[in-house]
Amino acid sequence: MKKLQHIIVIISCLLIGTTYAQDLEEFKPGKEKYGLGKLKKGPKKIYIASFNVNFETYKEAVSYKSSGGFRNTAKGEATASAAIGINGLQEADIQEKTNQLYNDFIEDLKAKGFEIITAEMAGKTDTYEGWEKASGPYVIESGLPGVMTSVPDGYSFFYKGETKKGKKKKGFLNGSLVPQKLSDDLDDAVVANVNLYFMYSEAGNDFFKNAGGAKVKMFTNYRLIGDYVVAAPKKKGLRLKGAQTQERINSMVSFTKGKTGLGAETQYNGTLKKDLEINGVIKKEKVVAYSKQTSETATSFKPVVIAGASYSSLTKWIDVDSKKYVEGLYNAGNKFLDFHTSEFLSNY
Repeated sequence: MKKLQHIIVIISCLLIGTTYAQDLEEFKPGKEKYGLGKLKKGPKKIYIASFNVNFETYKEAVSYKSSGGFRNTAKGEATASAAIGINGLQEADIQEKTNQLYNDFIEDLKAKGFEIITAEMAGKTDTYEGWEKASGPYVIESGLPGVMTSVPDGYSFFYKGETKKGKKKKGFLNGSLVPQKLSDDLDDAVVANVNLYFMYSEAGNDFFKNAGGAKVKMFTNYRLIGDYVVAAPKKKGLRLKGAQTQERINSMVSFTKGKTGLGAETQYNGTLKKDLEINGVIKKEKVVAYSKQTSETATSFKPVVIAGASYSSLTKWIDVDSKKYVEGLYNAGNKFLDFHTSEFLSNY
C-alpha cells in the first residue's frame, strides 16, 4: 500500500511539473554582476526600495501617411488607428498574486538570515529627504499608457511626488533613486529593486509598411517582458499627426550594496534575455487597421485636384479568465524572482 501511495505521489509531482512547463515558454535569464565576492563582509540587512507588478490593460496604436503626389496625381492623408483591451480582469486577483510574489520574496531573504529594513528607518536617510511615502495594497495607473501598477499589502516605499515646477507626477515610478547612495546611508545594507512588466500586445511587422496608406498591425502575446518599448499616440502638448510617445521598459530585480566613488561596490541586475511567454491565458489573435489613401488625377479639364483624407479605426475587446491570468502572472514572476534571488543569495 505504501509503495502504491509513493507511486501516486511521484506521478502527481510529474503532472504538476508538466502543467507548469506547459504554462510558460523557455526561460532565458540574463544578469549583470560585479563585486559579489565582497558580500560576506557586510551586514545581512536589506531594504526593498521598490516592488512593482505592472500589467497592461489597454493598447492603442496609430499610423499616419501624409498627403502628397507625383506629377499630375494627388494623394490624400490617411490615418489608421487600432486598439486592444481586455475584459474580466479583477483587481482583487491581481492584488492577491502581487502579495504572494512579495511574501515569497521576503521569505527567501529571511531564510538566508536577512533583516528587512523598514520604510520608517529608510525614511530617515538623507537620500529620501523631500520624498513622499506611500503604502500598499493598491492598484493604480503606472504613468505608462494603458499600464497599471500593483503594490503589495504590508509594503511601503518612497517616491518623488512633484516635478521641479511643482506639478504632480503620474504614478509612483517617477523620481530617480541612486541605490548606492541609499546603501551608504543605511550602513552598507543591500538595496533591492523589483519591477515586473506583463504585456499582452505586440506590434506586428509589415514589409510594405505604409505602402499606399496607413496600416496598424498588432498581435496578442501574453508575456513577462524582457526589454520593450511602450508606444502610444501622443495626446498632449505640441504634436504632429501620427506622433507617438515611446518609453523603454524592462523587467528587473536588482541588488545594490555599498558605494565607491559614483558607483556601487557590489551590483547584481537580474533580467531576461528574451520575453517569458505565458500560454493558455489570452488567445493569440491579430488586429489590423488599414486606411488607403484617396487619389485624384488632374486632367486638362480639371488641372488642380485635392484628394480627401481617409480614416480607419478598429477596437477589439478580449475576454480573459481573471484566475488564469493572475496564475500565469504569478508563475512567470515567481520563476524570474526565484532564479535571480537564489543567484544573488548564493554568494553569502
